[in-house]
Amino acid sequence: MDALFVSNIAPNDSLIFWRILASNTRYKHCKMTRFFSFFIAILFSQSLFSQSKPLMRSEGASLQTAQDFIDDLANHDLALDVILSNWVVVENPSDELYDYLEVSLEEIRLNLSTKDLALLEFKNYRDLPAREVRDIDPEGLTTDQMFFIYHKGRLVTSLYLIGKKIGSFTLVSKGNNLAHFVTY
Repeated sequence: MDALFVSNIAPNDSLIFWRILASNTRYKHCKMTRFFSFFIAILFSQSLFSQSKPLMRSEGASLQTAQDFIDDLANHDLALDVILSNWVVVENPSDELYDYLEVSLEEIRLNLSTKDLALLEFKNYRDLPAREVRDIDPEGLTTDQMFFIYHKGRLVTSLYLIGKKIGSFTLVSKGNNLAHFVTY
């Protein structure tokens, strides 16, 4: 900037001075544009990856909970009442409810016994195509905590997690072609 205030430049020389300055600036501008473009591209790609990492981390704990629950349920050496007390959140306990939940767990266990557990796919609600979730009404529940377990493309069971426990494994019809999770 000091060169702009040089007092001994004649008026005719200023045009030459500005042309030289402009030609040098174009060269520098081209280099700087490339540098900034590269820098912006790196920042943009980092922001793309940084947006997906927290989701994966928060989903990781929930996904692990769902997988551990299914592993325990598939283990016939574990009693269903133990699985029920260790894994399932029951807010309004009653003998009838516990009997119902044990029968439901037995049905899922029976269904899992005919499946290769290595082929199970755990899909989060947000990862499902719109046609598969259009008939599910979350009813204010957190969809990030909803997992659907598939075996060879067929639904085995659905889980709604509350913290590190199962809030529901019961997806029932509520009419009007909609289903919802029933919490216990």
